[in-house]
Amino acid sequence: MNSIKVSVIIPVRNQGDHISACLDSVLGQTLKEIEIIIVEGGSTDETGDIILKYMDKDPRIKLINKSNEGLSMARKAGLNFAKGEYIYHLDGDDTLECDALELLYNKAQECDADMVVLNFIVHHTYSGVERESSSMRFVRLSGIDFIRTLYLRQNYWMVWSVLHKRSLYSNFEIKFDSELFLGEDTLLTTQLAYYSRKIVKLNSKPILKHYIRKAPEEKRRCFSQKSYFDLFTYPRLVEDFLKDKEEYPHLKESIASLRLQSIIKCFSYQCFDSVKDKSSEALQILHEHPALKHIYGKRVMRIFKLCAINEQLGKILCKLML
Repeated sequence: MNSIKVSVIIPVRNQGDHISACLDSVLGQTLKEIEIIIVEGGSTDETGDIILKYMDKDPRIKLINKSNEGLSMARKAGLNFAKGEYIYHLDGDDTLECDALELLYNKAQECDADMVVLNFIVHHTYSGVERESSSMRFVRLSGIDFIRTLYLRQNYWMVWSVLHKRSLYSNFEIKFDSELFLGEDTLLTTQLAYYSRKIVKLNSKPILKHYIRKAPEEKRRCFSQKSYFDLFTYPRLVEDFLKDKEEYPHLKESIASLRLQSIIKCFSYQCFDSVKDKSSEALQILHEHPALKHIYGKRVMRIFKLCAINEQLGKILCKLML
């Protein structure tokens, strides 16, 4: 019988200011039958030294040194070493409540679930504002129904928002894209959900605190051509994964919604390459799937309509409203 109930995989790089709080929260878990796999991506600060000190304190910590190839490949490297019954992916600057893993594991066991969805708090460090996750409350969903809720913005795609069985990786071909640095969570969560028989919700207090450390203005400054490329690549990779599945015809609206989200995010980052073409594409999506108009609202419709007619005025409206 497997003595390790949960493998916690933590990719880190240059997180010396935050990794101690993260590791303290994991080592303090009431569920003791865990392993902590840290994938170190070539930090140039004190991150590595801090990790080594923690390894001296607790033998459950394992360290993988790997060149910085992005989160997707870091998670894959951690999975290759994982032995737990369940996997939990944690960001290196986030923290868990002390009973988080015990609550998740017990829920998974109680329901024989492939995935368990958790509640969390998002903390914006630049403003001090906190908000609680607002995903839909449900008892049980199939993988396909969960995917539909993800793309229709009723649940969260972040891989740290779910506990899932390690057997999903061994029983099915889960693909990782080494070139994808943005949207890799959506691709991974889609695959895990598709192969899951049963997905349940842990309707408890928030058990994770996720930190957003960059203000919107800083994010816009950091938005690169690679980010732009990834933003429109991951919806295509998701569709490539789903298009040969028998459920694909029933997911077309949801996939269209994912594409629409990429266009909106692009405009919110004030990246206006081919703004008229993308606005026309968005309007076509909304024409083909009118139900999406109720999800995205009149404000987004106004932006797309104006951008399709007058790029300059459209850009001004984006800056004011997104």
